[in-house]
Amino acid sequence: MQDRIEPLVRELTDEMSRGYRAFSAAAGINMSDMMAIRFIRDQDGQATPTTLGRHLGMTSGATAILINRLEKDGYVLREQHPNDRRATLLRVGPGAEEMALPLSRSAQRLRETVLADYSRADVEVIERFLSDIVAALKVRNEGLEEELAAKTADRHPRA
Repeated sequence: MQDRIEPLVRELTDEMSRGYRAFSAAAGINMSDMMAIRFIRDQDGQATPTTLGRHLGMTSGATAILINRLEKDGYVLREQHPNDRRATLLRVGPGAEEMALPLSRSAQRLRETVLADYSRADVEVIERFLSDIVAALKVRNEGLEEELAAKTADRHPRA
């Protein structure tokens, strides 16, 4: 059974990426912009330029350019952190909210249509599987990032 699950998860990932590429192209933005907007939205007002850059795997300079572009187009707003005057928080701007509404509605309709054929017990198993795979991927990815950081530090020691 596991032999059939792995290719399906891979295909799911591919199709979700394909959908994000199509949606970002239709919205006139690139994938990095789309991923940034989604990350900022999901952080509930707690995203910072540093956490965004880390999430996207970008340098601070590239992240600043991306944020400037998104801010100029109304997709992202910068706010001063309420407890740290040196820090900046990012939140989704009105342009991103308008852009995301059709995608959200489409995704909701898709989920409702697909899940309508499953019992509540089936949906609970699906939820558990997805939660478990996401948790496992997070642990694996954190380990990979730590290994990469250690290799980079070994190659470029600070004097």
